[in-house]
Amino acid sequence: MVKCFALLTKKSSISDEQFHSHWRGIHAELALRIKSFRRYVQSHLIPDVGASFRQAPYHGAAELWYDDLATAVGMRTNPQYLEGAYLDEPNFIDQAALKWLATTENVVVAGPPIAKTATLIKGLFLVKRKPGLSVAEFQDYWRNKHAPLVPRTPHLVRYVQCHALPETYESEYPPAFDGIAELWWPDLAKFKESWASPELQVEQLTDAKQFVGDDTRVFLAQENRVIWP
Repeated sequence: MVKCFALLTKKSSISDEQFHSHWRGIHAELALRIKSFRRYVQSHLIPDVGASFRQAPYHGAAELWYDDLATAVGMRTNPQYLEGAYLDEPNFIDQAALKWLATTENVVVAGPPIAKTATLIKGLFLVKRKPGLSVAEFQDYWRNKHAPLVPRTPHLVRYVQCHALPETYESEYPPAFDGIAELWWPDLAKFKESWASPELQVEQLTDAKQFVGDDTRVFLAQENRVIWP
């Protein structure tokens, strides 16, 4: 299965509240018409959390699961998309700032099943590889050397690495990032305790310097699970 991310910035002419309300309501209803989606999750930005990370310039991420890459690419000609959600996007999204990547998931910490209505906090770490590393070298280090450190993170509920598909680097729309790390916590207080922990601040962030570049960005989000098992 392929998981695609659309990193969204709101139109400058609307408020944050209008952006999130429109996305959760009108746009989500249009997305339900698209039968090729296996899952669809909206990750809505939680602003001003008071943590010392490099904030990503996005208001949210649309996360879309497909059977394969061909189905994802086929959205460009899918009438269920073109006659509904596609026409609605200019109403709330700054399309010039839209960024994409198609990924495959590496589930490191599965955790318990997440209910559709669960109110977890999710961190999205938008990762760019360190200069000088190939895509293969970056993915190997992230998967096999860095991943074993993360399960020790205090209060961590779930951890998934989303690796950009290698074949997309030479495509018409190359990936905006080399991958996205998704980490879930029970609530904002537990995230802040976790973020301040030596396991994360010392062990993991020190190791990240071995394979992660300076262009990596982070944001916290609340999920709206529109299509969910």
